Amino acid sequence: MDPLEPTDDLLESLYVVNKVAKQFADEATAAYDRGDLTESNVRSARKDALYRTKTAVLSRIVAHEESDVTGEYHSINGDVWLFLTIRDWHFHQPPRAIGGDLAAEVDVSNTPEEPIDAPYERDSAVERSDRSLEAALSALTDVGVNANDHLARPTVTSEHDRIVDVRWSFLP
Repeated sequence: MDPLEPTDDLLESLYVVNKVAKQFADEATAAYDRGDLTESNVRSARKDALYRTKTAVLSRIVAHEESDVTGEYHSINGDVWLFLTIRDWHFHQPPRAIGGDLAAEVDVSNTPEEPIDAPYERDSAVERSDRSLEAALSALTDVGVNANDHLARPTVTSEHDRIVDVRWSFLP
């Protein structure tokens, strides 16, 4: 794994990816609730790929010798999450996702056994960037992280047994 320097451009792209993943989660649920299983499956597949992309980027940032990543363990709805701070950007991540060796590289102020109780309220209306998902994913691809590589499968089956491509067509 090649370490990544946490530049402002990289962190903003990561923020956009995380934000859109949350939106896809909401859209997948809404599509499922209205009976649109195809759209639900597409949004869910892309959401999962974006979260895996986020994990890949965060892992490479943590691996960078001069990344200066700090963290706190938070208890959110009964689960323990690692709240990472990189410069003035914040990301929640399951501690196991980046692996024990890399997690040990993060300067954490508490232990998973004593997490900070932090009720989580996802607000998809809060915006910190006007960067598009296409621009964010293209920037990540430029540093070697392609979201299409993080799809569980490049296609999903529609409710009418059609194959639907879920890859981002603008990515190589």
